[in-house]
Amino acid sequence: MLDGSWLDTSRFRRNLLSIICVLALASLVLHLLFALGQQTYSFPDDLTYVSAAIHVVLGNPCAPVANNECNYEHPPLAKLILALGFEVFGRTQVIGQEVGVGINQLGGRFFQIVMNAAAAPMLFLLVRKTSKDEKLAFFAALFLLVDPLYFAVSTSALLDNAMVFFALAALLSDAYGSEFGGGGPVLTGALLGLSLLSKETAIFILAAFLSYVLLIRDGGWRKAFTLSVMVSISCAAVFLVGLEAFDLAFTQFPSALSQLGVMLHFQVGTGQNQLQFLSASADCTNQGVVCPFARTLVPHFLIAQLPPWPVINGQCPECWGGTNPLDWLTYIPPVVFPTDLVLAVNYPLVWLSFVWVPLAVLAFRLLRSTPEGKVLILALLLFIWNVGSNIWLFEGLGRAVFEWYILPAVPAFAIGGAYLVTRPRIPRPAAVVIVGSVLLGATLLSPPAFASLFHV
Repeated sequence: MLDGSWLDTSRFRRNLLSIICVLALASLVLHLLFALGQQTYSFPDDLTYVSAAIHVVLGNPCAPVANNECNYEHPPLAKLILALGFEVFGRTQVIGQEVGVGINQLGGRFFQIVMNAAAAPMLFLLVRKTSKDEKLAFFAALFLLVDPLYFAVSTSALLDNAMVFFALAALLSDAYGSEFGGGGPVLTGALLGLSLLSKETAIFILAAFLSYVLLIRDGGWRKAFTLSVMVSISCAAVFLVGLEAFDLAFTQFPSALSQLGVMLHFQVGTGQNQLQFLSASADCTNQGVVCPFARTLVPHFLIAQLPPWPVINGQCPECWGGTNPLDWLTYIPPVVFPTDLVLAVNYPLVWLSFVWVPLAVLAFRLLRSTPEGKVLILALLLFIWNVGSNIWLFEGLGRAVFEWYILPAVPAFAIGGAYLVTRPRIPRPAAVVIVGSVLLGATLLSPPAFASLFHV
């Protein structure tokens, strides 16, 4: 049964992790086959990060400033992972229409896909350890595994996949912290440092984790405060040492602090005004082009000339380039890129947050006293810090915030949806509808099904 009653048998309970691992392996193979069929990198910012990775491979540093081919305005680890992929698989295609000329299909995608496949078993272990509920862990991992946004990002060259992977590893380390002894907080902080070294917005994942530690307060305030300090110091040390090592080996920056200054200046200065094209005075006379719309936190499907159905990127760049954080929680049409990648969240899974987020807020004190409640609080804090930070970037700094910026909240959506499905009092038909809707959404938004159904 889709509500999970079949999971109650002892045979299935013993093999839930194995089932998730088999599904993750199947996902890995499908992603690799899909990647091999891609003749180019057409997802937003793909070529930016591929270019930076190739510069690393060639040992060809750029001028120590932002906005050049080396992309020094972002931390280096995710781009180093891309560079490793090109070292392993080569820089040019070995199969396809542009052998020896086009960019290697797996070079910039292989480790992204591996990290994506590993995320589901990691989330299973994290949720099971924290909640002591294997059914909750199973559905959380399943919902993450089939998420269409995870699929799209893992078969792109974006930085977010590595950031979320190392963040999940850090949360898993904390869940099993007692088994690492006194080194547990140091390991957790180090992994969060690697997340931050992949993309700077991991600072909000660190904030969510520290909020969780201080609000749950396992062992009292003093222990929670000490843990927070140890994690923060370890995170900062790994970030700064890693950035310094990168600058010494691959750049012309005199120190890590110099590149850090470039990053900060870009984030709070140069990167502003990215939303100037969203104005009521923009030219809206071209036929067949969606009119740009004003910068607002009101969901754009309510006020803008957005198409209700899926669109090709060239027909509606505003559908992904001008979104606000509340668009992702309501509705924004799926956007298809020339590589058949579908930029869309799993709408049913995201819409479930309108149920579990208020529930977690209203029942916060009660949830703190139960294992499964604690994992829902973790999901709540990841959700709040992600959505809140994107609202700040959009409204406060005038920065563009793209749909994949919600990726750190996808594990939270998966946990929240799984929590609702596995509550003892939920009617079985409701659980069946929830699981069925999430799986149907994932299926329809997968590239093969999407292309055949919508012909875009």
